[in-house]
Amino acid sequence: MDWTLYIVALIIFTICASLLSRWLAARINLTADARAEYTERLETKPGTIKGVDEAVFVKLYVGAHEPRWALYIPIALLAATVSTPVVAIALTAFWPVFTAMLDGGPWYDVGYYPWMFYMFFGFCGLWALCAAVVARIHHARAPEAFQPALARARGEPLDDVVIKRGRPKWAVRARPDPTPESKSAAKSE
Repeated sequence: MDWTLYIVALIIFTICASLLSRWLAARINLTADARAEYTERLETKPGTIKGVDEAVFVKLYVGAHEPRWALYIPIALLAATVSTPVVAIALTAFWPVFTAMLDGGPWYDVGYYPWMFYMFFGFCGLWALCAAVVARIHHARAPEAFQPALARARGEPLDDVVIKRGRPKWAVRARPDPTPESKSAAKSE
């Protein structure tokens, strides 16, 4: 009996379990840190958490600082592992249909280089698709940074804030401001 596939599956599931336990341990530690931070802010800086209860503060703190990659990598790895046999069957079933459109020489038989090329890039495409879908979900569900989220929880309207930013020096040298006299007139008033 060939144990190769069982060993590979055991390695994959061990990696997934270790990453998931890393994520869970980080969440537990961050929850304790958030509670300690909240009690410290109550004593030293109560204005920073005005109107925010402990549960909301803990949720914002943990959501902003947790290692989300340790949750999404196992999901992508498991999706690729589970879908690989199904796609292998589908690719093998489609190979005769694909080669029927060609001249059908003996070099298109299963096991030769064209078939190996087809299977290799089929699996690479599948694994890239799994990674892309999970990465898309990871980025779509990204939480807001902690400080803006805390400010929003306090009720500060961050959408109305306009950050004034001057043009960099290289941009001014590349294309001077169209109305430099209006700036000097504004400074003199």
